[in-house]
Amino acid sequence: MSAPSQAASAQLSDAAQAKFDLGIWHSLFNWQALTVAVQGQWGGSNSSDKRDGLAGAISEILAAAPDTDHEDIEVILLQYLEDEFDCRLEDGTEVAVAKQILEIKQEVERGEYGTVERLQERWEQREGRPVDVGNVQVTEHNVEGEWDSVDEETDEDEDQDGDVEMGDAPQLVSAKPKPEPEVDADGFEKVVRKKRK
Repeated sequence: MSAPSQAASAQLSDAAQAKFDLGIWHSLFNWQALTVAVQGQWGGSNSSDKRDGLAGAISEILAAAPDTDHEDIEVILLQYLEDEFDCRLEDGTEVAVAKQILEIKQEVERGEYGTVERLQERWEQREGRPVDVGNVQVTEHNVEGEWDSVDEETDEDEDQDGDVEMGDAPQLVSAKPKPEPEVDADGFEKVVRKKRK
């Protein structure tokens, strides 16, 4: 990025910076994959705080390195989902989120707030309700360091194992096939529990 552009982004007024931060937050709030992770509390009981933290981190990164491009933001989004929510995104939606954030940044630098205001209006019309998660494809990370699919529907046996009913979970993609069940000498199948944060 050229020196004048860096200077423009570094000199955002407090009001412009607040609009930009709001735009980042709305972009993340509307991201279906992150919404699934937050609703399912895959990042623990403070999952919504982690979403807010990601918005703040992106704002700080773009302030410190104004020449950050959409590919850098995509990597940050994917890495954050993996590190904080133990899931791997496989639907490519991070691309649109990263591009939207940078488009908002460019608009705000020009003193334009149309996209942020449209996002705010949509949020107000939903009255704070979460976005529709649709068909999101993510893979959950288990304690052993392997990636397992999480079934869309839970059956009664899973409920007895202590898993939490998540309602309408998205379609998830398996990163690798599930291992064959182990059977002991007496003919009983070993049950292996997955631990969650």
